[in-house]
Amino acid sequence: MVIAHVAILLLVSLTHNDVVTVLFLLLALTFAPQPPRCKPQLAPLETGTSSGASDTAFWRKEEAGDWRGTGWLGWTWDGDALKPVTMMVRDRPKDLPGLSDDDVYVQSIPNVTFAVRCVSGLRAGKIQSAGVVNHNLQYSGPLDISLGKLRYQVRVEAKDPAAADAKVILAHAGRTQVLYSADGFADEPHFEVIWAGDLDRDGKLDLVVNLHRKYSWHPYRLLLSTRATGSELVGEAAIFETGN
Repeated sequence: MVIAHVAILLLVSLTHNDVVTVLFLLLALTFAPQPPRCKPQLAPLETGTSSGASDTAFWRKEEAGDWRGTGWLGWTWDGDALKPVTMMVRDRPKDLPGLSDDDVYVQSIPNVTFAVRCVSGLRAGKIQSAGVVNHNLQYSGPLDISLGKLRYQVRVEAKDPAAADAKVILAHAGRTQVLYSADGFADEPHFEVIWAGDLDRDGKLDLVVNLHRKYSWHPYRLLLSTRATGSELVGEAAIFETGN
């Protein structure tokens, strides 16, 4: 009430022109365009292509063209910290004149394996790695993960030899979650745990996975325990997709 009385007294003390100016300013602030919402991004930096002309990896522009700039946090396979990262992105000359594909070189400073931007709940500082590097669940079997005193397992369950009925299961302490389901179709599927550890510092498992029923499509998903809802163990925080 006191604030309202003060505001009324201020308005009374203003001239007519002042009141009009204040009202216009309030309207301008109310209807001013809002800044674009920050889109969660995941950059798995081992997914690039390289050529003899340069050691710097490149990606299709539609995939990595918006990676440029600051605001990233990155880590390495076995690293113990999330570090601020700047991404340098520049156009790559075409190998042959007339090619329609536009590619970009990408370089992270410092050099990291993974980087994320605009993922709430993550901040620079210490993290924990579980020592997982590109574990293929089909060929290497179930993956047992230790994180402190916690024990997890990621496995594929399927009866169909072609894995058309495959489900990728995350299990912990009697609880299970389906991370991916082939839903009745498979064309040389791939089920890979790319990285495992604790990124959000809650002591629980976080994952980077590449799970898909078609050999040529690669959706890299960042799964965080802090994004889990209901009975889930993890929830999707960001995704990067590549392939055809």
